[in-house]
Amino acid sequence: MAAAGGHIQNLREEATCSICLDYFKDPVTIPECGHNFCQSCLVLFWGESKAEASCPQCREKVQRRNLVSNRQLANVVEIAKNLSLQEGKEEGGKGGVCEKHQEPLKLFCKVHEAPICLVCDKSKEHENHKVIPLEEALEEYK
Repeated sequence: MAAAGGHIQNLREEATCSICLDYFKDPVTIPECGHNFCQSCLVLFWGESKAEASCPQCREKVQRRNLVSNRQLANVVEIAKNLSLQEGKEEGGKGGVCEKHQEPLKLFCKVHEAPICLVCDKSKEHENHKVIPLEEALEEYK
């Protein structure tokens, strides 16, 4: 099972925007270099400036209007979310624990879209975040 966990972690990393460090939301591809970002992250990164835009990752000059919606990546993100939920439920049900607090994973943070423990829920990292029981999240994401 440890190998499967590593593959799931790799999938999570590939489904993560390098600007916001969260799962992609409305992923777009920059055609000039092939890098992917959340559409809203690029809009914020580039701001209102009329100056030439560049890729936040490789700095290649790009045309703002050339962004391409990446539906396939959006599907991969949904798969990663579902696998993370399932992994959290399996770990929580079999004594799986939070790496940070060594507490059972029983909750799901909707902002970070990840299973968390009760201590995480009370931490500043998850302050004012919408948190639901892991079982409810599994039903919601089916």
